[in-house]
Amino acid sequence: MFISTAAFGQDRTPFALELPELNTGQLRKVNNYIARTDVNIVKFWIADPYAAMMNWSDIKVVVNTKAATTVCHQRAASSGKMLLCDLNRLVGFKLDGNKNVFEIEAKTKDGTRYFASFVMLTDAKQVAVKDPLKFSGRKFAVIIGVSEYKNNDAGLTDLAFADKDAEALFQLLTQGGFNSNDILFLTNERATLSAVRDSLARFLTRAASTDMILFFLAGHGSPDPYDKRNLYYLVHDSKVADLKNTALPMIELKQMIDQKLLAKRAVFLLDTCHSAGVSGTKILPKPSPDAAGQRGLLLNEKPASPGGSKKPAQVSDAGQLVLGGNNANDFLAKELFNQEGRAVLTSSDVNETSAESTLWGGGHGVFTWALLEGLRGLADTNTDKVVTAGELFDYVSNRVRKETRNKQNPRALPGLSSGLEVSVIR
Repeated sequence: MFISTAAFGQDRTPFALELPELNTGQLRKVNNYIARTDVNIVKFWIADPYAAMMNWSDIKVVVNTKAATTVCHQRAASSGKMLLCDLNRLVGFKLDGNKNVFEIEAKTKDGTRYFASFVMLTDAKQVAVKDPLKFSGRKFAVIIGVSEYKNNDAGLTDLAFADKDAEALFQLLTQGGFNSNDILFLTNERATLSAVRDSLARFLTRAASTDMILFFLAGHGSPDPYDKRNLYYLVHDSKVADLKNTALPMIELKQMIDQKLLAKRAVFLLDTCHSAGVSGTKILPKPSPDAAGQRGLLLNEKPASPGGSKKPAQVSDAGQLVLGGNNANDFLAKELFNQEGRAVLTSSDVNETSAESTLWGGGHGVFTWALLEGLRGLADTNTDKVVTAGELFDYVSNRVRKETRNKQNPRALPGLSSGLEVSVIR
């Protein structure tokens, strides 16, 4: 059994502990709170430059005073080493239901010794009080991206990269701790109104209160041109002339989430533009994959009211006419998801469009391109291997503004859930 850290007089800097079945990410604190103990796999991370100096034959692992080194195997990591320990191989061993202690000891080639202990507490009251947003369950995701629209009429044009944005995020998440079976992934012709509704109704109920869910929507969005109080996400078979019956109302999405989603931890990433007008008859050409495009339905002429009179319009920075005063991104942030434990980032501000082009990652929306870069690690400003919602939102907002010369300004719901862990850097 190890002697105490105090007796060694060392720090625990080289070490981190991860319970991948609970999606904890890399833990560095002594005391940690988890929701359950049905854990079989444990990972000990040893960071460089310490890892490069250690004698691996001298590393020792103990779990609840039981030697566990023999069930651990060394693996290379991007910035150090990792020990993968399979507790199933400890005959007759079982974790305690209330408290478990994981310990690791190592020494460098010059004889310097390092030690760290990690205490895992499973008191439900402690979990709630000490860290109410700490994630200890499964990871779920809803990823929907529509570039191809069945009914190209009344200003509704195809996009170049919304579906590719969704595919890239799907690939990134499945490589970073999400099980593909826990992701609802719909693009283009698979993302019809009936498919989106039915899939969401079934999928949202799978996430328990201790789980996490990430929502990503990419594509066109708009208020109804005939009743601008109503805001919609346009799916593959939407019709501009009848959004009420062919598009997904934002208020319906709110109701589904409120009624069916039990997960206390949710992140919403929305790469759409809801501020542009959609009435009128002139159809814009389909965007070239090599040219910059916009998400949000833009017109080449002022939209006419059903009675023929012209309604006031605003001119965007791109010289295109858009309707003002009704922005669904703003509505989403302020009304739909204004709850503790939820974090929202939208791709653009009021009356702005969301740009897409081959300029960004060979073909992405600039918002999603920055999002992917941030999740891969560029948003980890404090280098703790964890990207929080606050870090991600700061990185994406600043990068998008820089790339678009302040013509596109992502918005984050202010003051809520900035500490949520969105991704762990492997």
